[in-house]
Amino acid sequence: MAKKEISEERKMLYYGGIGVTVIGFIFFFSGFLSFANPERMLMTGSMGSVIVGPFIGVILIAVGGFMRNVAARGVAGSGLVLDPKKAREDLSPWSSMAGGMINDALEETSIGSKKEVIKVRCKNCSELNEEDAKFCKNCGEKI
Repeated sequence: MAKKEISEERKMLYYGGIGVTVIGFIFFFSGFLSFANPERMLMTGSMGSVIVGPFIGVILIAVGGFMRNVAARGVAGSGLVLDPKKAREDLSPWSSMAGGMINDALEETSIGSKKEVIKVRCKNCSELNEEDAKFCKNCGEKI
């Protein structure tokens, strides 16, 4: 399978989702700042205007999260379209990335590396010994 890169449209949707989420957090926390300033609440005369900001903020945070989810996983990969083949295609950059990380970890261990083992035969008893052995493990003669 050829490695597939993430399209520019998906990248822009992802970054747009981050922006919408940040704006949502600003709206959400603006309501708490209004509670910290009781004079402003008295001047407006109602609590309704103080509650609207956090409500809009929660909606924007949810919309931003949805945008990021669809952008990161693709339309089929996020479950909006039920097509397993298309989902596999949308998720292929992440699947190959995970496989690459596993290969990197295996290369750092002795499991993933195929170290060539060299054995030396003893002239006296014909036993196979390690390459760096000074004496035969079977008869004890010098190699």
